Amino acid sequence: MTKYIPERQDVVWLDFDPSSGEEIKKRRPALVLSNRGYSELTRLVLVCPITHANKNHLKKTGLLIPLVGISEIDGFINPLQLHTFDYQSRSIRKISELDDSSFFDVIRIVSDIVD
Repeated sequence: MTKYIPERQDVVWLDFDPSSGEEIKKRRPALVLSNRGYSELTRLVLVCPITHANKNHLKKTGLLIPLVGISEIDGFINPLQLHTFDYQSRSIRKISELDDSSFFDVIRIVSDIVD
């Protein structure tokens, strides 16, 4: 059996616990930002959590990207909370892939943060 190696634009289930304070918690969907080569080399994956953000003030700012076209889950991609995890110990599972346009919106916001 071949083990799954995360790839850029994959939408996955991932365990965010343990977490602390204002960090995203529990098992939830996430968007993979890092490429397969990075994951193979480091056994890590860089992700943005996907949240429902029902009461989240960030939803009004346009900084959360709506998740569209994936029937298994819904919500918003949060590019303001980047996480790096050991994907093997976090029980990662691929759900689907994000469309190019939405992915580029996420990357634009991440770039604004680190630029």
